[in-house]
Amino acid sequence: MPMTKRAFRKLSAAAGTGRVALLVLIAAGAGASEQEVGAVLDGFLRAFENGDLESMEAAFAEDALTFPRSIMATDLDMDIDVRDYRRVTGIDPQMRALIDRLKAEGRTPPYLSLDPQDLDVRVYGDAAVATFHLTGARLGRRTFVLAKLDGEWKIVHLHASNVVGSE
Repeated sequence: MPMTKRAFRKLSAAAGTGRVALLVLIAAGAGASEQEVGAVLDGFLRAFENGDLESMEAAFAEDALTFPRSIMATDLDMDIDVRDYRRVTGIDPQMRALIDRLKAEGRTPPYLSLDPQDLDVRVYGDAAVATFHLTGARLGRRTFVLAKLDGEWKIVHLHASNVVGSE
């Protein structure tokens, strides 16, 4: 019997954080759609950690839209060109630049450690919304919108923002 959306959300909140939450969603009897969405997110995040741009791009629909990661703070010690934060088609150019920089520095995979917190996946027929936080020196907020296209879940929108706390 598939889980109700309410039970699924409770399970994902109780599962803890990050990879554990994604794996629990897949293993604990969440509905097939929730499992599929969780697998797409997990695959995308693991590809990002390992600098696998080809797999990252494969997770996106051809016409996917992205709002690049923005930093929300009033006292940043840097100039910001707002053109870098306009909506783009495909993956966030800042993601690509980060991977290119890490590779150029001679680092080896995994380049990053992404541990999604407070994962919430909601499926609405052939559409799904997944949100989570990334914690550290700043609070990363991520929203993914996915659509089932030709029988396969694809990312159709990504919105990323970071909130810098005050000391």
